[in-house]
Amino acid sequence: MTEMEKLSGLSDITSGYLKTRDKYLSNANKYFSKNEFRKSSELLWGAVTQSIKALASLSNIHIPSHAKFFDYTRSVSKETGDETYHTLFLELNILHKNFYDEEIPPVDFPIFYRKAISFLKKTEELMKCR
Repeated sequence: MTEMEKLSGLSDITSGYLKTRDKYLSNANKYFSKNEFRKSSELLWGAVTQSIKALASLSNIHIPSHAKFFDYTRSVSKETGDETYHTLFLELNILHKNFYDEEIPPVDFPIFYRKAISFLKKTEELMKCR
C-alpha cells in the first residue's frame, strides 16, 4: 500500500489510479533494470499519466484524452505558481513517443527516468495538499 493510499478519504477512483500507477512504475523499474528502455519508457509514461489522473480526481476532474493532460498540467502550474510542473510534463511526453520510435538514445534514458520519478514525487506532494 502506498503512502497516498494510507491517507484517509481517498475515493475508490483515486485509489484505483494510484494502484495502477504503482503497478506501471514497478514494471518500468523491472524493464529499466534489464536495459529494455522502450518498454520502460511506455510504462513510465503510464505511471505519469495515472498520477495526473489521481491528482485530478481529487478535484472531481476527469481526464478523458491525451490532450487534456497538457491542459490539466498547465492549469496546475498556473494554480500553484510552479511552472516546472507543466514543463517537466512536456519533457516527459517523449517517453510515450519513445516506445514507438525509440527517440531517446539509450545512454540518455536514465535522465528521463529520473525526470519521471521527480514528476511522480511532485504530483504526490500536490496530492497531499488537496
